[in-house]
Amino acid sequence: MSFIEFIGRLEFVLRPVISFVPASLGVRAFTAGRNVYLPRFAHDVPSRSFEPPEELGVTAWGLRFRLPIWNAAGMFKSGAGYAMVAAEGAGAFVAGTTTSRQRKGNVVKGITWPSTQYPYSHSASNWMGLPNAGHAEVAAKLAKVRHVPGCPLGISVSAEPGLDEGLALPELMEGLRRYADAGVDYIELNESCPNVPGHDRHEALDSALLRRLDVVASEFLAKRTRPLPLVVKLSTDTSHEQIPLLVAALVDRGFDGMILGNTSTRYADLRRYVDRRDLAMYDHFTKTYGGGISGALLTRSSLESCTVAMEAVRALAPSHEFHVIRCGGVMTMEDIEASRRTGVLLNQWYVGYFENFAQHGHDLYRVLSERMRLSSVLTLS
Repeated sequence: MSFIEFIGRLEFVLRPVISFVPASLGVRAFTAGRNVYLPRFAHDVPSRSFEPPEELGVTAWGLRFRLPIWNAAGMFKSGAGYAMVAAEGAGAFVAGTTTSRQRKGNVVKGITWPSTQYPYSHSASNWMGLPNAGHAEVAAKLAKVRHVPGCPLGISVSAEPGLDEGLALPELMEGLRRYADAGVDYIELNESCPNVPGHDRHEALDSALLRRLDVVASEFLAKRTRPLPLVVKLSTDTSHEQIPLLVAALVDRGFDGMILGNTSTRYADLRRYVDRRDLAMYDHFTKTYGGGISGALLTRSSLESCTVAMEAVRALAPSHEFHVIRCGGVMTMEDIEASRRTGVLLNQWYVGYFENFAQHGHDLYRVLSERMRLSSVLTLS
């Protein structure tokens, strides 16, 4: 067991203590620990590599994903981490989200990138504000990555929040071209971050979004010189009425898929599902910082959103390959199977990853694969 694995396991065991200390102190302590741990975590490459069984893989857009799950954007903002997850056996890797300009992220009351856990609800909150080094620096780093077969290298990008679109859109195009030149295997366009201005879930079909999609379609998608899937990430909070409209907008413009979704800001709606032992922290964080909620509190809503999206895709019957990726509350093998039953073949996780890492360390994908194989055998029998 590496030191990073030991710390991950220790934190998981001690996590419930956060429910017994003043919420403000709990946020400070957890955030400080997280900000020290994550950069080191990304470089903790396991000494032995795991290759999942061939039959568990998925092929999409001509890419082989050796497992139907990998990390969500935000876990590896600096671009480091590919070697680690590839050795673990992940189905893919995605870095970012990056913007055209370096961003410090959110700082409030002396706390940089506030975050917390809700241990009994198997969920979390963060208010980070897209801290990143910028497209150019991360693209240069990813250009040096040695790709492992079956583990596609992805990047998540966003237009610069708050910047006039006359500057933001050309800078976004430049970022997309940099990543294409860097040799990434797929790209996510993040239109869903609730922790920065300009990503309000109630504006999902506003004119600014449609203009961004039009520019990306005409200036990047239409000019690709190699197969390079580009999918759009949308909020888990996107209304079911809007999802078919969004699917149609993406299909019509030639996008290759959508991700549903990101963290949630439906604080009142989700509060009724929060374990009573987490309520003090939940109320403190959502009222003091706001931020986005992730983890098991989103399991139900992400599956429902993906179900609606898949129904819309089937109704449209696109002439090109279009996939829906589920992100939000994917915690277990059972969640992956629930996705598959709706027609969703690919998944991303964050809180679920770390809960499994705390229990199994770098063997988490090995354990997941064993459970998936056993489930397949039992189903066939």
